[in-house]
Amino acid sequence: MFLPEDDQIFLTQKSLRYTLREEPAGQEVRRGVEFPEFEVPANLARKENGQPVPAGLVRLLVLIPTGYAKVRLDSWYVSPGLFHLDGREVDRANGQQVLFGENWQFWSRHLTDGEWRAGIDGLETYLQYIRSGLRAA
Repeated sequence: MFLPEDDQIFLTQKSLRYTLREEPAGQEVRRGVEFPEFEVPANLARKENGQPVPAGLVRLLVLIPTGYAKVRLDSWYVSPGLFHLDGREVDRANGQQVLFGENWQFWSRHLTDGEWRAGIDGLETYLQYIRSGLRAA
């Protein structure tokens, strides 16, 4: 398993459903953690038949870089894509990327060095950051 023990303990204690994903990516191996039922705040929607509807639950993907947890996590991906309730696109969340054979909406959000404590912070910290980013979208 490529997740540090602290992350494994956190995921188990919180009973979070997740799947570890791996795929070749050039000379490297891309690794990620997918959360299949991630709750989205009420300020965001998905599109159904071209119309925005409350998003409810989405799939969330966090890529795990080589060197993690000394290397910080960066950005995240959701499926289906999210929009504002009025149908407008979310700033810095309108790109699509194919990962693990599927289309994901890319959320370009970046922690600064001061926001990530290398070797201390992990998925617990990052999921809080994601929830905050989704609420602020």
